[in-house]
Amino acid sequence: MLLRADEPVLLRPKAYALLAHLARNIGGVVSKSELMDVVWPGVTVTEDSLTQCIREIRKALGDERQDIVRTISRRGYMLAARADADGGFAGQPTVAILRFRNETDDPAQTPIVDGFAEDILNDLARFRTVTVLGRNSSFAVQRDSSLDARAIGERLGADYLVEGAIRRSEKRLQVTVRLLDAPGDLQLWSERYEAEGTEIFAVQDEIAHQIVNRLVARLEDAGLHRSARKPPASLAAYELLLRGVARLRGYAPEDNENAKLLFEAAIEKDPDYGLAHAYLALSRVILGGYALASPTVLADALHLACKSVTLDPEEPRCHRILTIVRLYLRQHEPAERHIRRSLELNPYDADTVAQMGYLLTMRGRPLDGLAWMDRAVRLNPLHPEWYHYDRSMALYSIGEYRAAAEALERLPILRPWTRARLAACYAQLGELETARRHLAAANQIDPSFSPLNYARNGVAFENPADIERLVQGITVALAP
Repeated sequence: MLLRADEPVLLRPKAYALLAHLARNIGGVVSKSELMDVVWPGVTVTEDSLTQCIREIRKALGDERQDIVRTISRRGYMLAARADADGGFAGQPTVAILRFRNETDDPAQTPIVDGFAEDILNDLARFRTVTVLGRNSSFAVQRDSSLDARAIGERLGADYLVEGAIRRSEKRLQVTVRLLDAPGDLQLWSERYEAEGTEIFAVQDEIAHQIVNRLVARLEDAGLHRSARKPPASLAAYELLLRGVARLRGYAPEDNENAKLLFEAAIEKDPDYGLAHAYLALSRVILGGYALASPTVLADALHLACKSVTLDPEEPRCHRILTIVRLYLRQHEPAERHIRRSLELNPYDADTVAQMGYLLTMRGRPLDGLAWMDRAVRLNPLHPEWYHYDRSMALYSIGEYRAAAEALERLPILRPWTRARLAACYAQLGELETARRHLAAANQIDPSFSPLNYARNGVAFENPADIERLVQGITVALAP
């Protein structure tokens, strides 16, 4: 039954059958030919019959703006789902963990200082009573004399700021932390901590608790200790992991290889360090070419990622990385299970929220994917560049080729596969000269790169129709 404002709405049988089929594929694009085969089986009808039914459905739904039943250019129609990505964080205090100052006078300690602050951010995000902004946004703003707390809060959209400083000597750690009310530029709390060896993990946990206790009257979710990550047994392994993660975020050609070596060294120090196994899996997938990685590389990465979850089942990043590996193996349903588990453990990790959007796009639900990506941007407004890459794929899937190209052109480095995607966008727009220019640039970067092979095998779409749409764009761009 179709209800509008709790009242039944009448539709002719054919219009109802069409709406029902769209609902069975909610959030996905359904081609015109498929709709005509389902609604008028064994009968030859023109597109006018389909258009008339769509018109009746929109009228019945009060969908004058065509936000519910969407026309996807040259592809078909989509019933827009009500996305489950709103997150429910309206009205909660928003906290930004600013980059901690490195007071060791040793620049080589910066990855350790950043990693310590990031782990506090991850611990704090496990509480569902505060919204925690993503690392990229928080760390992008450095507290200095030119910016007071009010200005930083306005820029980030944060109600509260956490800033700190770290000094290290030998194995001893000294941490100073302050909690600030951003609109009032007031200090609410400050504390000084000292720790040795693996005691620093207890300090991270304690800082997160202290912040939350001062922001909310009571802890509605006291699950931090229940689901806290398992700390490594070796402080040296922890430092190696942090250095590896910092390398993995770099753009130099050797960064990913060096990151892999650091993760391997961390595992050598602590063979039971689950997060190190997860990041080693991710580094090997990246070095192997992401979705174009060989079956051997992906099988090895899957073994490492599964082991990471076994070693540390309550660490959300392990589940997130396992999601990535399973996606590239085209194991879409298990991948979605693990990304949802990661979100259960840490609902405010912006990168996980963004990757949920990408996964849904790969599963043929690009509108849902865009809703999740929008939420990720709200959590991490100064987000990393790969957010643009993922968004472009969702936009391409719904026929928004111009917006997809604009998203890709915001990337700092246009690699061969990015050029291929741009070529597909411009080919779909009929701008063939621009499309061919991007293909020529891709060939200049890597003469062995095959745009068609990338279109067929380099993007982990679940549905063949989505693959064909990308292949179509590349084929048009390649045509003489």
